[in-house]
Amino acid sequence: MVSQENPRRRFLVNAGKTTVLAAVGSGIVLSNTLASDSKVATKEVIRGKSKKVEILYQKTATWEDYYKRAF
Repeated sequence: MVSQENPRRRFLVNAGKTTVLAAVGSGIVLSNTLASDSKVATKEVIRGKSKKVEILYQKTATWEDYYKRAF
């Protein structure tokens, strides 16, 4: 029996190899990104030079109504 090369099988084998290589490459990139993010998180907070005061909450009737309904 003479074996013939099947182009469909060859395509599937090559596609499988490409998929595996792409998955490994993206995994490496993802792990490097996560490692660099953890390094950034350990740095101190950078403070700006702005003289403005940040107002996070201002007591208004709308807020009072909201808090009454929420609790």
